[in-house]
Amino acid sequence: MSQAVPLPNPVASVVADYRRRLDAEGMPVLQGLYLVGSVALDDFRPGASDIDFVAVLDREPATRDCAALERVHAGLAEAGGACFDGFYLTAEALGRVPTQYVVLPFSLDGRFRTGEVCREVNPVVWRCLARHGRTAFGPPPSELGIADDGDALRTYQVGNLREYWLSWITQAEAGLAWKAPGEDANAGALAWGVLGVARIACALETGGVVSKDGGGRHALVAHPARWHPVIREALAAHAGVMGRVPVETVREGLAYMRFAIAAATAGTGRTRAP
Repeated sequence: MSQAVPLPNPVASVVADYRRRLDAEGMPVLQGLYLVGSVALDDFRPGASDIDFVAVLDREPATRDCAALERVHAGLAEAGGACFDGFYLTAEALGRVPTQYVVLPFSLDGRFRTGEVCREVNPVVWRCLARHGRTAFGPPPSELGIADDGDALRTYQVGNLREYWLSWITQAEAGLAWKAPGEDANAGALAWGVLGVARIACALETGGVVSKDGGGRHALVAHPARWHPVIREALAAHAGVMGRVPVETVREGLAYMRFAIAAATAGTGRTRAP
């Protein structure tokens, strides 16, 4: 996306507040601040989306730095607005392919954390930053030497489908077993599951990184018409059109997810672009 396009007002406001708080704490020099996730992929929804960031520092943050960062993020949470979630690292770290999760300072759900594994350190975020990252401050992503590796991306995505998503489906099916015909269920869960798997299936086919909305729209083209009604329901739920859906719709969504995972991991979703 062209950097001439301004950030959405709610995003720009949080970023400005963050920069003010960071400067007031006398933190290590912020060499770059980049937005990924829904902001970078044109799927940011005020009131629903988080603001995902990658912060590049001039050095590894010390204990006192982490204490200052905790105050910064606590202040942002108290101020309200979208959660400002992301992680802190040096530019050197971006030059290495993230083949496993690592421990580094990060914020999740508005809370700053240290000494924990950060699951956002993965090839998907590296590719999103390299190809779509929005520069809030610093040089463009193209100058960061980001290790954008197609093979690592594919391995990670397939593993994510087989490990996280198949387990998620099994748990969801167990929860729905208690629901009687005619009951309703959370539409947000439908959107999270159907579009979460659809965006990975799209990535495996195209080599790109897309938003949940982009994954759903791709699925309407790439997958059989038998699944289109539930994909459209998931897209509508993601857009906030409804908060509840019939339990039968969620069951259909879980069936679609199993189909999409089987198709993608069977080799039908070969990467076309490195």
